[in-house]
Amino acid sequence: MAQQYHNPFATLGLIAPETQRDYYDQYCRTNIVGRTAKDIDQSPFRRRIDLWFAGFSFAARKQLKPIDLAKEKTYQFITGGEIFNGKDSWRIEIITLVAIAIEDNLEVVQDPRRMMDIANGLAAAGVPHIVDMLNEGNQDPIWNLSDALDKMLKSDNYEEDHKDSKDLSNVLNEILR
Repeated sequence: MAQQYHNPFATLGLIAPETQRDYYDQYCRTNIVGRTAKDIDQSPFRRRIDLWFAGFSFAARKQLKPIDLAKEKTYQFITGGEIFNGKDSWRIEIITLVAIAIEDNLEVVQDPRRMMDIANGLAAAGVPHIVDMLNEGNQDPIWNLSDALDKMLKSDNYEEDHKDSKDLSNVLNEILR
């Protein structure tokens, strides 16, 4: 069940490396003057949070190392209070669970800033891969991405490539024992 009353990220920002700003401008329809519904094929993400979360999810799935954004020039595009409410509140639990898995420690939930650092770092690590998928192929970006994600999710090699790594449920089961 999504958290309805507590947002530990309300005062924290969702940030991206300055080097990725063009990706957000190109592939997100938010805050871009002149974008219309027909642009969805070229800019498939309605909001910046959607591209950010796609990058976060990809990095978590592929177990990429979060980028240390303290060493990068970044920009904030929204705060947790603006986005993690109402229909987006479920993302709080996902970020929390992934942070627990990354840290391999439940105590990370006591440090929302650390959890958001992990989430922002994972998003920064994953967004370039999402952009690669948007551009790989001879179709419009939305269809290239769809094909690439479909292929990735159906891949027989994913489990084999990660047979020595722990999945989220195993980590959580170990922690909760």
